[in-house]
Amino acid sequence: MPMLKINSSIQELDKSVIEDIHQEGAKALASELGKSIDYVMVVVNLGSSISFAQDGKLPSAYLEVKNIGELGAEVTQKLSGKLCEMVNRKLGVPQNRIYIEFQEAQRHKWGWDGKTFS
Repeated sequence: MPMLKINSSIQELDKSVIEDIHQEGAKALASELGKSIDYVMVVVNLGSSISFAQDGKLPSAYLEVKNIGELGAEVTQKLSGKLCEMVNRKLGVPQNRIYIEFQEAQRHKWGWDGKTFS
């Protein structure tokens, strides 16, 4: 059930770039978390009102990575590098204007298909 949510101040992108982000983001999560890509969700929200260091004019992004189970320091470090590089390359957001929040979820607090993962 890993999920990647990307909120960016970028207003619009070509649909093929958005699809690339969905594919590349899903592969990164599945690979680094050791989970099936069949359960990875990627959400891309463009046009978010984001300011960073009191500047709302330069592009910025806020990412969320959610996972059932532990997100150890080595895994989050690798994902941070991969995801920041991808967002920089695909969206043009400088890496120093990207925040990523990593969240661990308990199995009973994540639902899918009318039930939870517990």
